[in-house]
Amino acid sequence: MATGGRVSSWVLVAVVAALAAVLVAAVVLAVVRRRRRPDPAAVPPVDDAGPEGTRRDLRAVAPHPGGAVSGVLPRDLAAPPGGLALLQLSSQFCADCRASRAVLTDVASEHPGVTVREVDVAMRPELVRLLGIRRTPTTLVVDPSGVELARTVGVPRRADLLGTLGPIRRTG
Repeated sequence: MATGGRVSSWVLVAVVAALAAVLVAAVVLAVVRRRRRPDPAAVPPVDDAGPEGTRRDLRAVAPHPGGAVSGVLPRDLAAPPGGLALLQLSSQFCADCRASRAVLTDVASEHPGVTVREVDVAMRPELVRLLGIRRTPTTLVVDPSGVELARTVGVPRRADLLGTLGPIRRTG
C-alpha cells in the first residue's frame, strides 16, 4: 500500500507540474501576441495615402459619398475607367492559381473593358490582411474606384464568373 501511495503522489506532482507549464506557456503567448498588435496610432491617416502604386497607397473606399466603406484596395489595382478588374490574389506554390488564371484570362478576353490583375500574396501582405484573404486563389471583381463588387474563393467556374459579371456590367 505504501508503494501505491508514493506512485499516486508522484503522478499527482507530475500532473500539477504539467498544468503549471501549460499555464505559463499560455501567459507568455498572450503577452507576445499583445506586443505584436500594431498600435492604431502608428497607422498613417487615410489622407496620407503616399505615392500611387506604393505599399502606402492603401485607402478605404466607399461606393457612394458618405456611404459605408466596402473595401480597401490600392489605386494601382483598381479597374481602368469604365471597366472592371478581375483581381486574383495568388501565391507562387498554388496549383489552383494557374487554373484560376486561365479561367479569368479566358473570360476577360471575351469581354471588352474587363482586365485581369494578379497579386502575389507574399509580396503584398498588408493587402492580404486588409482584405481578409484566407486562401489562394481568391478573385475579386473591382470597379474603377477600387471598390470590391464580388469575391470568389478557389478556382472560379467560368459560368459562375459570367453570372457574377453580367448584372454588374449592366448596372455599372
